[in-house]
Amino acid sequence: MEEVDDEQEASGEEDKPVTPLEGPSGARVHMWWVEWEREWQLQAMEKQAEVHETTVLAFERMAEAVEQMAVAAEWTADEWALYHTWADSWKRPQLEAVEKQQEEADEGVEGDNEEEGEVRGEQDGGEEQEGGRETAIEE
Repeated sequence: MEEVDDEQEASGEEDKPVTPLEGPSGARVHMWWVEWEREWQLQAMEKQAEVHETTVLAFERMAEAVEQMAVAAEWTADEWALYHTWADSWKRPQLEAVEKQQEEADEGVEGDNEEEGEVRGEQDGGEEQEGGRETAIEE
C-alpha cells in the first residue's frame, strides 16, 4: 500500500474522486448534495403534513356524518313509533267492525245449518211418507 502512495506522490497525480459525484473540488459537490437531500426531505415532510391534514379533515367529516346518521336514525325510530301508534288506533275500530261482521256471518251460517238440518229431516221424513204411500197404492 505504501508503495502505491509513494508512486502517486512521485508522479504528482492528485487523488481521484472516490464517488462519481465528487469532482476535483469534492467539498462543493458534497455540499450541493447535502442541500439537495435536505430540500428533498423538507418537501417530503411537507407532503406528509398535507396528507395528514387531509386525513384529519376526512375523519372529521366522517364523524360529522356519523352524528347526522345517528340523528336521522333516532328521528326515523320516533316517526316509526308514531306511525304504529296511529295505525293501531286507526285499525282498531276497523278490526272490531270486521270481527263483528265475521261473528254475525258465523252466527248466520250456524242458523242456516240448523235450518238445513231441520229441512233435511223433514225431507227425509217426507220421502218415507211418500214411499209409504206408494207402497200403499201398489197394494
